[in-house]
Amino acid sequence: MQSMQYRPPVRNPSFSAPPIPPPTNLPPTVYRIHRPSAQTRYSFADGFRSKNQTTIINQVSILHTFGYAHLFGQTNFSSPFISVYTSYAQAERVARWFAKQVPEDVDVVTIDTEHLGRGPVFRADDLIENLKSAGKLKGDLTEMEVELHRGEYLLMYKIPPQAIRDQTRYVCRWVDVFL
Repeated sequence: MQSMQYRPPVRNPSFSAPPIPPPTNLPPTVYRIHRPSAQTRYSFADGFRSKNQTTIINQVSILHTFGYAHLFGQTNFSSPFISVYTSYAQAERVARWFAKQVPEDVDVVTIDTEHLGRGPVFRADDLIENLKSAGKLKGDLTEMEVELHRGEYLLMYKIPPQAIRDQTRYVCRWVDVFL
């Protein structure tokens, strides 16, 4: 019987950008902006579930493709990501902006990160910088794009109902925009 030897993984030489390290921690509470027309499905009883439950982010090129599509609203891609914000004030500003832009109500949902499952978490700012350094994002972001992605994290696949603490609805016809 032959003994098996460990072989370290071989890095694909076609990767041009360094891998993006996951954030070391999330705050105890994050906030999700949810609209009924979003790809992510939500109910208070079932939690959040991204439309794409099958994509595995195991290469930087896949992260770039799906991350870019998610951050910049390319609806031809089903996203495996669920956006959350680290600040309630920021989430509220973004919710008010969305409520003013789209003819639907917008919810800010409070999420307890202690109940999140294991899985990759990406900081939007890190992903945007990585896209720029890889030459996949040309030019500067608009002031509105910077504001929309400030304090944003991307979670994978789902947020369980146990993590949902509360929600606040912003009615589209009664809000003021922050910019």
